[in-house]
Amino acid sequence: MAIKEAEMFYKQAMAFLDQGKIGKAIEFFDNALNIDKNYVSAWNDKGVALMELEKFQDALECFEQVIRLEPGDNMAWYNRGYVLMLLEEYQESVNTFDLFLGRYSKKDDFYKYALYMKAKGLYSLKEYDESLESIKTALKKDKTFKEARELMKLIGEEKEKE
Repeated sequence: MAIKEAEMFYKQAMAFLDQGKIGKAIEFFDNALNIDKNYVSAWNDKGVALMELEKFQDALECFEQVIRLEPGDNMAWYNRGYVLMLLEEYQESVNTFDLFLGRYSKKDDFYKYALYMKAKGLYSLKEYDESLESIKTALKKDKTFKEARELMKLIGEEKEKE
């Protein structure tokens, strides 16, 4: 019975999220989590909702809870790396994207975005050669990847200054 109730709160939270009612969605994710503290999807989607509100530290805690409950959840690792980037925790973000890239399929867009995010972190750490390597790999996957091309140009400008 409790699991069904948690699912009901979760579904309602997702409906609120779809409607852009972020605060209400978080309230319902919390209701679901009060019933089932191990509800991985509720933790993950609450983290996404918190990101929408720019509550990045709280979002990070949600994604880390997902990882504690399900260490194999690749999207939680991706989300963790992304939030760490937003928090300007560049080295930890790069480390997280490295872990993600080592275990995630190279077939879909999240792989190229993770390469880009890793490159962005390395660029912020002024590790331009490594950043360029990651960007080139992303561009091999998608030659039209606009953000990657822009970052490659910035890296080139920084390398010229050296």
